[in-house]
Amino acid sequence: MNVIQVSHLYRPSIGGIENYSHRLVNSLRESGHTASVITTDSSLTNDQTPLSMETQVSYCSTTATLFRNPLSIELFRRVRASSASLYHLHSPWYLSSLEAILAIPDDAAVVLTIHGFQPLKSMTAKLLSTAYKPFAQYIFDRVDHTIVLGRSERDRLLKEYDVNPRDVSVIPNGIHPESFETSRSDIKQVQAKYGIDPTTPTVLFLSRLVPLKNPDVLVDAVAKHLPEQELDVLMIGNGDDDYVAELQRRADDRFVFHSNLPFDDIKSLYHAASLFVLPSHMEGLPTVLLEAMNARTPVITTAAGAIGDVITHREHGHILERPPRPESLAAAIQYYLDRPEERREIGRRNRAYVRGSFDWADVAEEIESVYDRALETQGRVGRQLTPSN
Repeated sequence: MNVIQVSHLYRPSIGGIENYSHRLVNSLRESGHTASVITTDSSLTNDQTPLSMETQVSYCSTTATLFRNPLSIELFRRVRASSASLYHLHSPWYLSSLEAILAIPDDAAVVLTIHGFQPLKSMTAKLLSTAYKPFAQYIFDRVDHTIVLGRSERDRLLKEYDVNPRDVSVIPNGIHPESFETSRSDIKQVQAKYGIDPTTPTVLFLSRLVPLKNPDVLVDAVAKHLPEQELDVLMIGNGDDDYVAELQRRADDRFVFHSNLPFDDIKSLYHAASLFVLPSHMEGLPTVLLEAMNARTPVITTAAGAIGDVITHREHGHILERPPRPESLAAAIQYYLDRPEERREIGRRNRAYVRGSFDWADVAEEIESVYDRALETQGRVGRQLTPSN
């Protein structure tokens, strides 16, 4: 089977869709299939990334960008000139998916993964969503099968768009749990490297530093509502210089900001953290949440995207209201810092939960089953899962 993934961003860019696509490419190749990626050169804008460009990836020139959404004429041309058994697109809200669906041959199988629904926080966002909805519906009309990351995402899709329920599968995100193992000595070295006192509780935020992730809520929760609490806060992620500078201005000396950290350091920081905080307004099912849980860390988050389908309040951590309020987040942080034994119990539960339900090997197998069904829809029975020579 020859699969081409089309995404607006891919590695070395750092993000959830990029990681999902990367894991899927590797799984397909390990199964003996041909897998490649067509993306935009907006993936190459971070010159400090610890990741590298990959082979069998076409980084197409970005023609224009609309609200951080790259448009690439070259991407359209490359997809139109390509030939694959199946095309896998990532989220209909990105112009790369619209370009691809216009370029893909009518007899090709197409699968789409929705990585969360776009939030409508402003009037501009609502107007753009209304204007774009016919284009998103056009994509759904052309797609053979759609993957969503949770039941609530499926319900929303079926409510807002004309999609056949039989052509929608719920397949969660996943991780390779074994790749996040680390030793006590490695954890101690990373704590020393980043000036983390192992006797002081550590709160970890790991995501893009953008308004949709609400890092400002964490900054205000600690700086304004927990002024006397002894703790360290690690804010790890990239963002616009002005926005990050504003976060740093509002933070106090308990905060440390980092970006573009190597993977080995990140996995040790998960284990070093007392709490993981992700108060996002928009998500699909973020791998950082699963990675933190795998490291026996309680999580404080919102029910954005499919998170509410996965995280149970007080069983895996704390679910905040949306939009999250700094005082509510501060109260949740204080609650768990005051209860170390409950933190440890939740941590043990989280690790077992992730390893039992969110192993990427199982996720990849389910995705290949969806490919099978999509190819059958296109009359390709008998050769859809035949490994490439």
